[in-house]
Amino acid sequence: MTDTADVSRGCRGYEENHVQNWCGNISFGSKQKFVPSTVEELQQVVRDAAPPLRVIGRGHSFSPVAECAGGTLVSLARLNLVLDFQPPSDGSVGSITVQGGTTYSEIAKYLAVGRRGALRNLPSCPQFTVAGAIATGTHGSGVHIPNLAADVSMLEFVRADGTLVRYSRETDAATLEGCRVHLGCLGVVSELRLDVVPFFEVDARTYADVPLEAAVRALPELWTRCDSLSVWTSGFGRGGAEVGDSDLLKLADPFPRLEPLGAAAPLEAALLGESGYLLERPMGRYCSDVDAPTTYSPTRREPWHSALSLTLDDQAEETSMAVVDLQAEFFVPLERATEALRAVWAASAGWAFGSPPTSAERVKGLVKGDKAWLSPAPVDSLGIHVSFNADLAVRDEVMAAVPALEAALAPFGARFHWGKLSCLRAARVAELYGEGLEQFRSLCDDHDREGKFRNDHVSELLWRRAAPEC
Repeated sequence: MTDTADVSRGCRGYEENHVQNWCGNISFGSKQKFVPSTVEELQQVVRDAAPPLRVIGRGHSFSPVAECAGGTLVSLARLNLVLDFQPPSDGSVGSITVQGGTTYSEIAKYLAVGRRGALRNLPSCPQFTVAGAIATGTHGSGVHIPNLAADVSMLEFVRADGTLVRYSRETDAATLEGCRVHLGCLGVVSELRLDVVPFFEVDARTYADVPLEAAVRALPELWTRCDSLSVWTSGFGRGGAEVGDSDLLKLADPFPRLEPLGAAAPLEAALLGESGYLLERPMGRYCSDVDAPTTYSPTRREPWHSALSLTLDDQAEETSMAVVDLQAEFFVPLERATEALRAVWAASAGWAFGSPPTSAERVKGLVKGDKAWLSPAPVDSLGIHVSFNADLAVRDEVMAAVPALEAALAPFGARFHWGKLSCLRAARVAELYGEGLEQFRSLCDDHDREGKFRNDHVSELLWRRAAPEC
């Protein structure tokens, strides 16, 4: 057994995330670090570990969810095997079973070989481990598609005493659905199974300089006209400037569509106004590393894995990434979406740290509601994502902006992304999650009565009334 890992899959400095997260705003503070190579080693580590024990995937969380001061940090980087694959067929869903350290990009690359199949959706950056993404309720985009955890049909945990427990749709459907979003409090995910659908392509249409006001007014109709919708804008937070144009507006649909694509064309034409245009030239990829820049064509038909993500190419290879931002994200019910967006713009009007490149907003995705006890999107929701400058020089301003955003969104029942910046207090979490939180606590007691898997952050948010410091 060793406490270091010689791994670097897609990101420079990946091995450094045993010390701090990808962005560098969270130090894990562990006394011990382990990178087991077998499930048996993992069980022994968990059984003997000094609390708190937390697991690191790819280190992309911006919250203290993986912090483990004085305790044990476990990396699953060496537990990334595909254990079983059942191909999909006409009329039936297939499956892929993987170890707990497997990333979405590794699964995408496996499924791309011979067009074996596809996942229904992906996170923006598939470099994430599947286990880490579902633990925090990470989502893709699609009004008909719940968060990524909904595609998990089996989860296996290592409990605090080192024993294994497994939940599946076949035997424990209600418990599985409830516990898929778990913040690492139920144990270490050793194995999981995902649904696989037939390989598909996506028609993506990206527009630039669309009048933002027109885009916001059209949102309720836009999300009935396409399967996936994203809007990026840096037209706020300029010290009082009015909201202007969106930088990019992307509509995407599976190919072939179940309904004719032409129905959306008149609406899209009306959105362009005098300044908007269809973007067909190559552009830089999101977070592209300046030392290894990559580009892509934003309007075209492309494989599912490159269309549904920002950092996979057509061959399902990870593209380079660099740290550029700190992220916050909030989910509001679709029927309150336009009101909530206007509230965000009002709250951000006086931000002095400006944009671009210091901050940007993305109407990140439509998410169908799901029944996970700790789901950030229990009803059909809109994700409102804000990227802040990661520069330490403006960190105080960023951290003052987060509670202002939360206050602006509170009237809409907004829930925050568990893996991103937030200052919400335990009392508000209890109010938002209610009975689901009680059910989750009960299962945690079954898995870990002494609280080995609970760091200060989750203890404050989920078990206490005390307020964590923002």
